[in-house]
Amino acid sequence: MNLRDLKMKKFPLLKEGIVLTLFFFMITLVFNIWFYSPSKKEIKGLKVDMEKLNSNIADYQAIASSAENESKRLKDVVKAYEDMEYRLLFSKEQIPSEKEVSNILKELSSPRPGLTLVNVQTSPLEDKGEYSRLPLVLQLRGGFQSLGAYLASLENSRRLIGVENINLVKDDKAGLSIRLELSAYLMKEGAV
Repeated sequence: MNLRDLKMKKFPLLKEGIVLTLFFFMITLVFNIWFYSPSKKEIKGLKVDMEKLNSNIADYQAIASSAENESKRLKDVVKAYEDMEYRLLFSKEQIPSEKEVSNILKELSSPRPGLTLVNVQTSPLEDKGEYSRLPLVLQLRGGFQSLGAYLASLENSRRLIGVENINLVKDDKAGLSIRLELSAYLMKEGAV
């Protein structure tokens, strides 16, 4: 038996199957051309856009991180500047100008409870670069506790005054005869 001899009439199901298969193939082809292909292209385009956006996000995050670091660095610089400004003001207060020698002498020789000022000797100013050193010798009479209070007041003074030497001699009248060798530091005229 030859396939040509077969008539299609005898195989109606086969005919319907072929027609349905062709119809299904055509619908799939139309769906693919009109709906799936454009969507696929659109999805591909959206993926490219997403990659660009992710790249932009990474760039913006790097910029934000850099800006945050710069902001932190700027805050550190401002804080350092404020600290330096405070130290400068503090040092100007601690190290007065050479014009204030009389004020320092008044401060050092002001009356203290339990101490009597016998004599104040000053020496010429010594050049120490931007500063000058004023050597002083104070001769006092008084008790040991009064001397301790006076030294504590020098330590807590807003001026920069150094104690170079202390000589104590027992004195029958006042308790102690005290000789203090001090150095007061002054800022030269025109310096910072």
